[in-house]
Amino acid sequence: MKINSKYFEYNLKENLEHVNIIFLYGTNIGLVELLYEKTIRILGVDTNDPFTVSKIDGNTFKENPTILHDSICTLSIFTQKRFIILDLMYISVTKNIENIILEAIEKINKDNFILIKCGNLKQNAFLKQFQNKKNSLLTPCYEENNNTIYSAIYNLFSKHELNFSETFMKNLSLKFNSDSLTNKMEIDKIDTFLENNKNVTEQMIFSLVSNNNDANLSKVIETCSNGNPSYALSFFENIYENQSTTITLIRMFRDHFKLIEKILLLAKSGDRISHIVDNMKPPIFFKKKEFIIFQCQLWNLRSIKFILLRLIDLELKCKLNSLSEKIIISQFILSISTLAKNKIKT
Repeated sequence: MKINSKYFEYNLKENLEHVNIIFLYGTNIGLVELLYEKTIRILGVDTNDPFTVSKIDGNTFKENPTILHDSICTLSIFTQKRFIILDLMYISVTKNIENIILEAIEKINKDNFILIKCGNLKQNAFLKQFQNKKNSLLTPCYEENNNTIYSAIYNLFSKHELNFSETFMKNLSLKFNSDSLTNKMEIDKIDTFLENNKNVTEQMIFSLVSNNNDANLSKVIETCSNGNPSYALSFFENIYENQSTTITLIRMFRDHFKLIEKILLLAKSGDRISHIVDNMKPPIFFKKKEFIIFQCQLWNLRSIKFILLRLIDLELKCKLNSLSEKIIISQFILSISTLAKNKIKT
């Protein structure tokens, strides 16, 4: 059955006697790892015990697909159950791999427990097979949004009986990113600080949270090119420091649209965009593939040429007008995100 990540721990504990397949997947790698650690803890598994646990790395599995079937058929010597951990986080899951997994889990019985970790997957027949099994928990792990992060911060301050302005809370939440594990570390850091310091200010807490500038620069580009002007401008406002921020951002915008242009040019030969994205060199990080495919559907070569010319002009203007580069890049973000928004509507 398919379970929301919020209720994963509760459902696992409630159905422990009936579940022996767990499938964790999604773009939020940190959340996958957090739920994996919770599962190991609830089950009381010693992952370093080779007699009861088989750990299968994704690359090993690709080279030797029969290893999963062999692990399922291997009896545990000292305990009733044998635990199999299949880590597919950093490999591309092909149709062939899906078929091998589906065939292997048909051999699962009460003496086996399999835990699968995976990156982002499209909703297809493969996932539905797990969703329809009564003895499985299928849990998608999506990236954290600002509302979730805001709630976590609000709850933390409530715990310590602190009241801060909503503006500060929103600005603080923008310093976090979309990965649950990273955010948990930041929340834990603030929690520890508040336990040991009673007289705190907004500035003290704000400076305590690590700047995830690379992640947030990417968020500016993602939200802008996906047609979300308010989020794009908020992310930019939050991370802006000086001219180096704008120049770095301009070059990241250029790299992004050059990549989309390259894919669209390759697609002129008639090849599917998804196939091109899967085979790009250097490879595109798996959790960005769906975003890149959507961008290829949203933008055309004519629009990209226009944007790339604007970026050249933009970099020159920022270098010549260091006092107004923040306004110049903000105008660019607003215009491009509005253009993307209008494209999505049509």
